Amino acid sequence: MVDWFAVRGPRLVLRPFTEHDADELLELQRYNRVAFEPVMPVRTDQHFTLAAQQRQIASDREQWQHDRGYAFAVVFADRLMGRVTLTNVVRGAWQNATLGYWIDGRFQGRGLATEAVLAVLVAAFQPLELHRVQAAIMPRNTPSLAVIQKVGLRYEGYAPRYLNINGVWEDHRIFSLTREDYQPHRTVAIVSGQNADERPTSS
Repeated sequence: MVDWFAVRGPRLVLRPFTEHDADELLELQRYNRVAFEPVMPVRTDQHFTLAAQQRQIASDREQWQHDRGYAFAVVFADRLMGRVTLTNVVRGAWQNATLGYWIDGRFQGRGLATEAVLAVLVAAFQPLELHRVQAAIMPRNTPSLAVIQKVGLRYEGYAPRYLNINGVWEDHRIFSLTREDYQPHRTVAIVSGQNADERPTSS
């Protein structure tokens, strides 16, 4: 198991989800339901319940404990405002993970998604010691494409009908970053141990 840790950036904290986040996470999911629908897999009404969010958090923590995936709560000014993940972790010869993220629509347009992704890349290449992080973005998802390009992921190719999004098999553009091309960010710090599982306040 990789020990719990958090990542502190200039404005944000990325930390593991805890059971105490379920109510806030549910509010975010409900508020952003319509806006996120075109870029998310189909989610039934059951997804937008407290029980479903509690199960998601429990699953996130289990994935972390077994080195299969790492989900981080994105905290800004002591408020939960997003989720960023490294999923599908494969060790062995590949040492790869898939990047995913979303930010509450009320906080978009401030560069916070870019900061969150930069922070999770620090996590990927430092404490998690991955070699490669990849992302798949629909060509029409221009905000996410902008984030990926700002943080330095390189374009690898076009994948037709790659993921089922909102009930349709959608084409995606594939991007990646490897350790050799990764540039560490001095404004981002790893916080290990007990403090990582608390609900810190952003500075």
